[in-house]
Amino acid sequence: MSYLLVIQACTILLPLIAFARCGLPLLHKRTSKTAVLTGLTHVIASVTMMLVMHGAYKYANGRLSNREPAYLDETGAHLAAVWAPALKPPDASDPRFDDIIANGDQFKIKDLQSRNAQQYAEGFLIKRWREIEKDRRTKDRVTRETAMNTLRRRPLAIVGLTVKTYMGSWNLRAIQWYARTDLGYGKLTDSQLKTLAEKFRFQAVKQFPAQPFSLLQQSFLMAWPYSFLVIVSPLVCAIATCLSRDRAFALLLFIHASILMVVVTALSPQPGIRYIQPVSLLTLLSIAICVDWVARRLRPAAMPPAA
Repeated sequence: MSYLLVIQACTILLPLIAFARCGLPLLHKRTSKTAVLTGLTHVIASVTMMLVMHGAYKYANGRLSNREPAYLDETGAHLAAVWAPALKPPDASDPRFDDIIANGDQFKIKDLQSRNAQQYAEGFLIKRWREIEKDRRTKDRVTRETAMNTLRRRPLAIVGLTVKTYMGSWNLRAIQWYARTDLGYGKLTDSQLKTLAEKFRFQAVKQFPAQPFSLLQQSFLMAWPYSFLVIVSPLVCAIATCLSRDRAFALLLFIHASILMVVVTALSPQPGIRYIQPVSLLTLLSIAICVDWVARRLRPAAMPPAA
């Protein structure tokens, strides 16, 4: 889901960028009407393909999981858990869920560090709701509506949670701990081990993380300082946009990085390296643009004067 807003933005931006580069020079000529029609055709085709392909994906996902078409299951539960500190009883679309939120002090509903537990731990928000409401569709609908009511009525509260999650990424000790937990933690049950073996032909260990770490895992743990560069990727992309020889594509990098950082921080229950990994490639591309600018600046000085 981290890429969904990026894909939707590119559905509009890519045809517009292509039109700006190729169509605008023709507007002053007799072919201006043709150029505009071609640009609009590309935008319409892009939007149509996105809607058709995403609709097909949701249908296939629902068909394979024997559920209604959707990008993911339990989207509402995830949103309600991540935004739990901002929820208030009037936001609930069901009076029973209203009562659970009203008694949130019993399960630390305002605690930022407990947001992951709100969805998965016994005795917390979502588990309590599942004990009351047994219908899967109703459970997801109520939690999703409650989360969206909170977003509409108090958007600044969601912004505040997003900022706090982002600032948590600058905690040196915490980010190292998150890197270790990204490799797995906890203990699998026998039924979970059986499911992994039968469904995916994967023999997992019962206790995570598995020791000793592989070479790839060790390199991942040692590279945690790189995450601090990734979380400022929008700034890096903005600098690259100013320095790039082709600002349209650099601007696209900036938009991508900005959207991804907002999405992963707004929809993540805690800071973590795995959540920002999709932004890493954009950061590297932006660094490459900056390095190219430096190389172009140094190249004339390194060349000997002509005889």
